[in-house]
Amino acid sequence: MSTPRAGGQISGPEHARHDDFVAVPYLRQGQLISLIRWTQVSGEWRYTTMLAQYLHRDEESWYLVINGQQAKLSRSEWAIFN
Repeated sequence: MSTPRAGGQISGPEHARHDDFVAVPYLRQGQLISLIRWTQVSGEWRYTTMLAQYLHRDEESWYLVINGQQAKLSRSEWAIFN
């Protein structure tokens, strides 16, 4: 698994997200998916993963059920974790 670097850039359209390049047409409403979020804490990269029930997504958000509650997470912070 690679670790993000400060100042690193992803080539491609400015609005593209990592999960735009991952084959995700298999996502179906009600399916369990894993998401990951990277954060930098005291100069070190750390990650958080979560398992959620997929509802749908749009350009900016994931719509999910987490622990029985509907939730909306930012796609700029959370990506599919395979």
